[in-house]
Amino acid sequence: MRRLALVAILFAITAFQYAVTRVQTGEPSGEKSAQTWVGQRIVSLQGFGTYFVVGEDGRRNLVDPGGLGVNIVAVVQRVEGDRVWLKANGAGDTAVGWIDAGSAILLQNAIPYFTSKIQRNPDDWDSYLRRAESEHAQNQREAAIADYTAAIRLHPDEAFLYLRRGREFRIMKSCDKAVTDFEQVARIRPQWPEPYNLEAGVYSDCPDANFRNPEKAIDLIEHAIALDVQHPQYLTVLAFSYFRNGQVEKAVTTQRRALESAKFPPGYREEATVQLHEYERALAAQHGMHH
Repeated sequence: MRRLALVAILFAITAFQYAVTRVQTGEPSGEKSAQTWVGQRIVSLQGFGTYFVVGEDGRRNLVDPGGLGVNIVAVVQRVEGDRVWLKANGAGDTAVGWIDAGSAILLQNAIPYFTSKIQRNPDDWDSYLRRAESEHAQNQREAAIADYTAAIRLHPDEAFLYLRRGREFRIMKSCDKAVTDFEQVARIRPQWPEPYNLEAGVYSDCPDANFRNPEKAIDLIEHAIALDVQHPQYLTVLAFSYFRNGQVEKAVTTQRRALESAKFPPGYREEATVQLHEYERALAAQHGMHH
């Protein structure tokens, strides 16, 4: 009996330690905690920003937005059972789809959680990626770049890693490093429009005037649009490239075309409209000079 009692006590202690570890590492703890996630940012534990929708046949279909739409770090719109519904970038307050509650963790718990996974397995490139995404979401730029670089060293053939590190370099105005990463993405996945879009952005808005190259930006973004006509936000990059290149009339017509699209993300509409007015004022000033 005493042995059984001892085993029971040891089991209870082990269970308690496991529970404490889960809390400390932020390990996902199921549906109950997920109910408090509404409005908060979560980190997906699998996929590169993929999510589920209900297809026309009533089955769940996996959607891969390809670097647009939903990110690895996303805002929760609502929770239904074990489904965590996510907002998409620029899509306003409507949820576009869901992930399973067990496949997500709160952003505030994510860095210690992935750190503990990396400590257990230093070759876990996926945890480096997700820790980098968590650092990016909390503006920890240098840490994010270090983790993307570690992930790349362990898994050099994954285009998504270079894309995300390039995005970080672009935010930090390291234009040459950003372009190098986006060109590497294009080598690995030449049919993916996103690297051409992001590289065009670097050549359009790099603070270093010697690096800016609006003509190259136009070529790159036109290539992205040819690969993917489904994303009208690519047109706004083309419009900005035209504007930088002094082709103000083309900038106005292209920006209008983007805003006229039913697929234009509502969350970006206001900003894009302000940009359009800026182009229109520049065009009016140009015409005034000619008269």
